[in-house]
Parts: sequence; C-alpha cells; structure tokens
Amino acid sequence: MDNHRRGQILVTGVDDPVYNAIVNVLSPLGFDIHRAPWDDYLRDHVQITPFDVVVTSYSISAGGMEKFFKAIRSPGSACHHSGVILITPERHLEVAKVHLGHGANRIISDRGVSSQLQVAVSELLGVAPRLSVTTNARIKIYVEGKPVQSFCQTQNLSSTGVLIRGFSHYPQGSKIDFEISLPTDTAPI
Repeated sequence: MDNHRRGQILVTGVDDPVYNAIVNVLSPLGFDIHRAPWDDYLRDHVQITPFDVVVTSYSISAGGMEKFFKAIRSPGSACHHSGVILITPERHLEVAKVHLGHGANRIISDRGVSSQLQVAVSELLGVAPRLSVTTNARIKIYVEGKPVQSFCQTQNLSSTGVLIRGFSHYPQGSKIDFEISLPTDTAPI
C-alpha cells in the first residue's frame, strides 16, 4: 500500500490498549490519527473540524452517545457525513446495535480491533463498484421511526446501497425496505 496520507481519523473515548491497537492497524496504512478526550468540547470539535472517520467507545453513557450523535450528524457539522465506528466490549455488541443507522455506521468488539478495523475503515472510505440499473422500485422509508411508502426508480446498485430517484428527498442513510421489479422476473425481489 502507498505511504501517502489517506484520511483523517479521530479517536475518542477508548482506553490506551484499544487506542494502541487502532494506531497499530491504521498508521502503517497512512492515516492521520488524532486523539481527543471524551469531554464537553468534543461535540464542538466534531462540528467544526472535519474527519473522515470517527472511532469512539460505546462504553460511555447512553445520554452522552445521543448528544454526541446529535452533534456529529447535525446538518452543519463538519463531520455530518463522516463514518462513525463504535468500539464496544463484546458483551455489549447486541445492545450497541441500536446505534447502527442512528449515528454509527459500524460496531466492532474491542477484541476485534486488530482484525476488523481496517476492513471497516476501508468500507466507509471506499466507493463500492456501481452497476447502472434503471428499474421500478416500491420502497418503504422509515422517517422518524414511521414508515412512508413511495414508488420510485433505481439509478444504480452497489454492494453497499442503491441510488434511487423519487419525488421526495430523505436523509442519506435512511433505513428502507424495498421491492425491485426486474424485467426478467415475474415476482419482485
């Protein structure tokens, strides 16, 4: 892999052994790693300083997580579109999943940092190959937890998502259920 700088990573809320594992995985790949304490200034920091990925611990208070996600995902935040990876003790993996799609993009066990972090960061920063597919789709988008049904067209598909064209705009990362009708199939998928 080349040695030029690949991106800005903010690490916060993790203990020293986890931080050292993060540095050992990402530094050789050319990432600039910044560490900031989990304190009252962190929310301001992520709103004015852009980072490509933010890695944080789930072991912080639930109320603190909600405030953090509100700050980082607010429309004017410099990190609004940043990838967010939660590092959590293995015993909290299932509980932490409530934050997937609601602030966090990936969740990794603190024991899995060495084996899973590089893949998670690559997935968040990489662009998946696209396939141009235009077909009709019926979607159910969850807006503030409530389902809204719509009819639209796909623009392209990738392993990480689908670009759709419809009559309304929804926030990037919105959860959807969908049925796509392909010309060669009688039943939608």
